[in-house]
Formats: sequence, C-alpha cells, structure tokens
Amino acid sequence: MESFKQAPVLVMDDLGVEKTTGWSEEILTQILDERMSYKRPTIITSNMSIRLLQKKYPAGRIKSRIEKMTYPVVMPEASVREIISKKENEKIAMMFLSEVD
Repeated sequence: MESFKQAPVLVMDDLGVEKTTGWSEEILTQILDERMSYKRPTIITSNMSIRLLQKKYPAGRIKSRIEKMTYPVVMPEASVREIISKKENEKIAMMFLSEVD
C-alpha cells in the first residue's frame, strides 16, 4: 500500500468498477488522503460521475478527497472502443471490397 501512497504519479483507472467493501473504501481513503496531504499527482479515471461515486462509497470521504485533489475533465459519452472498432471494421470491409473489384 505504501507504493500507492508514495508513487511520484499514480493513475487510478476505472474507479468505481471494483466491488466495494468497507475495507476497500478505507484503503482507498488512506491512499487518497496521503496523496492529497503531500500533493502527489494523481490521475483518476471513471465512467461514474462524482455523484455516483458518492453512492458507491457511502462513508463520504472518497468524494470530498476526489473533489479537493482533482480537476474534472468530462469526456464525450461515446465509447472510444466502439469508435475504434467501427473504424477498424470499415477498414477491413474496404480491403475486402477493393479485392473484389
């Protein structure tokens, strides 16, 4: 856990998809609290709004720490994976169609 607290930069990807328990919420709170106290850069990604994260972590300490230590960047609602797969599928289809001609 110390490596998460003390890493020069920490990236927490897809926060909120994990199974939440009181123990996991406490661990996450400790990590965020340490990083916030020492102003260590932390990048957090999530498909959940801060309001939904508050429901996911009912003790309420996660929301306040995230709000204090982050700047929210709202990304488009479109699925990046879906967009990429459509482009790749179109490219494959064009390869097949051009071979037929």
